[in-house]
Amino acid sequence: MSHAPKDRRCPTCHRRYVRGHEQNARYWLLLHLISERIKIDGQDYRPDVWHEWAKSRFIGRDEVHLPNGKDVTIIRSSADLDVDAFSDYMTKVEAWAAERGVFLEDKE
Repeated sequence: MSHAPKDRRCPTCHRRYVRGHEQNARYWLLLHLISERIKIDGQDYRPDVWHEWAKSRFIGRDEVHLPNGKDVTIIRSSADLDVDAFSDYMTKVEAWAAERGVFLEDKE
């Protein structure tokens, strides 16, 4: 497995390294498993709801003051994470899930 350089940009085209299809598929598989196996007070939650929760908990939120005077909370996007940051995020989500008995099976 190759790792992105420290500046996280391709040395040829200078584009930012972003997560790939495999990394994204693994993340959504985990969210589906969480959705199937973890109930909060007997309540089921869809994978996309778990996605919003995980981003809020492990990536963070920003408080934004709108022109109409209202303040809102915006959950940071996982799409903004490069490969290394997304790996760190995924590790945190996997650890949280594992503490609750939800594991991804490793392919050998």
